[in-house]
Amino acid sequence: MRVSDLNIDRIYINQTTRASSYHMTENHYHYYYELFYVRQGTCRFFLNNGLYDLHGGDFLIIPPHMVHYNRYLTSCLRINVYFKESDLVREGAGFLPDVRERFLCLVLVHIPAAYRDMMDGICEAMLQEEKVDDANTRMMMEMFLKQFLVNCERHCIFHYESTLSSRAQAGDEGILSAARFLTEHYATHITLNAMADRAGLSPSYFSKKFRAVTGMGMKEYLSYVRLEHASKELQSTDHSITEVAINSGFSDSNYFKDAFKKMYGISPRAYRAEREKTDQIVQGSILRARREEEARKKRNAAKGGKG
Repeated sequence: MRVSDLNIDRIYINQTTRASSYHMTENHYHYYYELFYVRQGTCRFFLNNGLYDLHGGDFLIIPPHMVHYNRYLTSCLRINVYFKESDLVREGAGFLPDVRERFLCLVLVHIPAAYRDMMDGICEAMLQEEKVDDANTRMMMEMFLKQFLVNCERHCIFHYESTLSSRAQAGDEGILSAARFLTEHYATHITLNAMADRAGLSPSYFSKKFRAVTGMGMKEYLSYVRLEHASKELQSTDHSITEVAINSGFSDSNYFKDAFKKMYGISPRAYRAEREKTDQIVQGSILRARREEEARKKRNAAKGGKG
């Protein structure tokens, strides 16, 4: 499993054609959001224990730290847009009232054919702006992305669940069930042989099939699930690092610390401190915005009283 770039300094876009013979060598995740738009063709994503089939006119929004793996079922012309929450949210307020529920989450969106030319036009403008890449590009990219999402809000169809197609290969559902089991029972002792028995497969075939569907081995996926849980526990509790490791299914706290640093780039202790600092900044911004709004209302009330 690899991390695709640690950070971005603005919104980026690229367009690529992939043949059906192209194979991702491994799954990956980002520290930012990815909008994956299929202009032509069909591909299949594994993420969040589900399969998502994308056809021409579909796009996925993939949140930060969410491992994903893609298979191209046909030749695909696809666009990738990379952005951060701060591109759509300022001082706790989104540019759309429901931007977090609509677009800052895992969602599959279908663009109806009647509106596809308009949406493709916005993408083409972003691709041209990428070539300009000057001091105004940051602002232009943000404007284009917001225009794209506002039109999605008006015209598109949203899906928030897996879209496993009827053409899904035999055995995929069994692997998805295994992935869900790992997600639900991550804190227990789990072996490859036990999971293969649950699926009714030999350990070697189960391992091969699991990698083919998810893009990683079972043990690697289990480690990812455990580390994801650990990151949330570090943010939401004052449990010691050792307690977090044990609660997340790691029997060795030193191994946990090494694995955590490899995935997140910093130690569990530093991660907790960084998140606490970020939460304080966000809360401060929200409080400041509320005070400014209250002060504005008082000024307007005072002006009205004088009239």
